[in-house]
Amino acid sequence: MSGFGVPPLTRGVKWLGGVTLAVSIAAAVFGEAGQALAAELAFVPAGLLRLHLWTPLTYTFLNRDPINLLFALLGLWLLGAALEQRWGTRRFVTFYFLTSAAGALATALVALVAPSVRGFPYFGNWSAMEGLIAAFAVLLPDAQIFLYFVPVQAKWMLPISAGITVLFMLMTGWQPYLPQLFGLGAGVLFAGGVSPGNIFLRGKVWWIDRRLRRNRLRVIRGADDDDLRSGSRGSDKYLH
Repeated sequence: MSGFGVPPLTRGVKWLGGVTLAVSIAAAVFGEAGQALAAELAFVPAGLLRLHLWTPLTYTFLNRDPINLLFALLGLWLLGAALEQRWGTRRFVTFYFLTSAAGALATALVALVAPSVRGFPYFGNWSAMEGLIAAFAVLLPDAQIFLYFVPVQAKWMLPISAGITVLFMLMTGWQPYLPQLFGLGAGVLFAGGVSPGNIFLRGKVWWIDRRLRRNRLRVIRGADDDDLRSGSRGSDKYLH
C-alpha cells in the first residue's frame, strides 16, 4: 500500500472480515441466543480456569459497537490486505490470530495480580489490529496511510497508536485496553521488529556491565595511549 493506493480485498481479509461481521450481527439481533453466543466467544481471563481455552482466539470475531465494528473492518482491509499480499494468506491469518492470542494471554497474566481484570469481558479485533499496525510500521515504514484523512508515514503509526492507547488507558480506565497494548507489542515481536537474539545479547551485556560495576572495575588507558595525540587509538584495560 505504498503511496495512496487502495489494496484489493484479499482472501484472508474477506474471510476474517466476513466472520467478524456475521458473528457481531448475530450476537446483536438474535436475542438470548445472541447473548449466549457472545458469552461463549468473549474472552474473560477467569474463564481460562473453566477451560474456555478457545476464547483467546474467538473474541476477535465479536464486536458489540457498530462504529467500532466499521472502523475495525476498514482497518482490516486497508492494513491486512497489504500485509497478506506480502506474506500470503496462511502467514497473514496465522499472524492475525497469534497477536490476538498473545494480547489475551498477556492480559490473563495481569489478571493474576489484578482482580479487576479477572472478570472483565474482552471482545473485538483491536488487539489483532494493533498487531497489524505494528507489522505495517516494521515492514513498510515508508508507506503512507491515512490517519483521519491525513497522510502519515507508516513508521509513525507505531508510536501514535501506542500513545493513543495509553491516553485512553489513563483517561477512561486501563482494563479495557490491555489486549490492545499487548497486541501492539506482539506485532512488533512477530513481525521481526525485535529479535530475540538481540534481546539476549543486550541482557548479557547488561549483566556483564553490572558485574563489572559491582566489582568496582574501572577503565584506564593503556601505556600506548600516548599515540592518541598522533590519531591512533590506545588499548583500554579493565583493572580492579
